Amino acid sequence: MPETTMAATLGGVSLDAGDHLCVFYRGQEERDRLLLPFLAEGLRAGHAVLYLGREGEKDTIAARLGGRGNLEIGEPEDGHLRDGRYSPEDLFERLDDWVARTLSSGAAPFGRTAGDMSWASRLMSPGLVPELVGEEIAVTRWLRQYPLVVLCLYDLDLFGGELIIPMVKAHPKVWMAGTLVENPYYLRSTESVVRR
Repeated sequence: MPETTMAATLGGVSLDAGDHLCVFYRGQEERDRLLLPFLAEGLRAGHAVLYLGREGEKDTIAARLGGRGNLEIGEPEDGHLRDGRYSPEDLFERLDDWVARTLSSGAAPFGRTAGDMSWASRLMSPGLVPELVGEEIAVTRWLRQYPLVVLCLYDLDLFGGELIIPMVKAHPKVWMAGTLVENPYYLRSTESVVRR
């Protein structure tokens, strides 16, 4: 039985319950160097772990983590997308269901979730950016109800300034180039983040 702790780290940096990080990385190799230890640490600690990954990587990530513990892995259609269309309602349904089965039920004392946002690169449009900003701000409010840490992973090789700058403003903390920053640019309202 793993020793249960109520703590998480990313790249050796301590995180607190309620932390919602925008994690910028370049390429899948760098993502995996950050992501896999974060998820594995949670499994060893007895945490509930949810990863919403890229299309087609569910089995690969499960195998790399040994498929053990309180681990759930989904792909874009299991969270952000419904029939290939962006659906934040489906994401929150999935998150609420996961929390009910794990944290609220007492099956785990602490949780961590990570979402690879690469799917959004295929759907980029001026209308998508304010929707994503609104979702990220809602995630910050939602997760503060629970003993939980959330990482949103954005590949700098896939996204330009039209998404990166609003995503910085939509997250209370930002991880870039091995550094975690309390975000002085964080704004709590979509009106403040994206001009319409």
